[in-house]
Amino acid sequence: MGKGPDMDLSSFQDIMTCILGILILIILLTGIDASQITVLVATPKEDTSSDRRPVFFECRHNTLLAIDFDQLSKECDEVTERLREKTNGVESEFIKEAAQTMVSIPGYTMDYTYSLMGRYVLVPDMGAKGEEVTRGTAEEPSWFERQLEKVDPEAEFICFFVRPDSYQVFQKARVLAWSKNISVACEVQDEKNPIVLGPGGDRVMQQ
Repeated sequence: MGKGPDMDLSSFQDIMTCILGILILIILLTGIDASQITVLVATPKEDTSSDRRPVFFECRHNTLLAIDFDQLSKECDEVTERLREKTNGVESEFIKEAAQTMVSIPGYTMDYTYSLMGRYVLVPDMGAKGEEVTRGTAEEPSWFERQLEKVDPEAEFICFFVRPDSYQVFQKARVLAWSKNISVACEVQDEKNPIVLGPGGDRVMQQ
């Protein structure tokens, strides 16, 4: 009985070689990622208590900017007193001056009239860059570690506003905050939209 035609398996072998190559590449990448993990932190349960005061940071340009709410409030109070003196308490003149007044803090500007309604609408200065998030030493802590030292875990929590280009720095900062037993909340922001603080916004839950 004669033999059938020989089968050409070269294409099949090429496919198998490619598949094995991809599997090896995936294994290598997984091993590299695993080797770079230096700290494992368990995700805490969501804390919905509302008796803690938020401390605000923005993640932008893969750096971190502090939003000093107390400084912002103080700046607005000083503007109010200055405009009252300038307009001699005349309400119509005060409103006219207020509509043309901007308040600035590092990294942001704000239309002063919003503060008269108890809201702070912060327009980011997109050219401003913040601080990198790194680990320091006991003798010389990093900038963010010094900020964390000011936070009272029993009375405060940290709220991060996260821009699309800064998820990595948010993850680093969150790990450092959790390592200090500080609760964390986050709010994802578009690339350039203002940050709104005050009544009328959504409640941000602690993680």
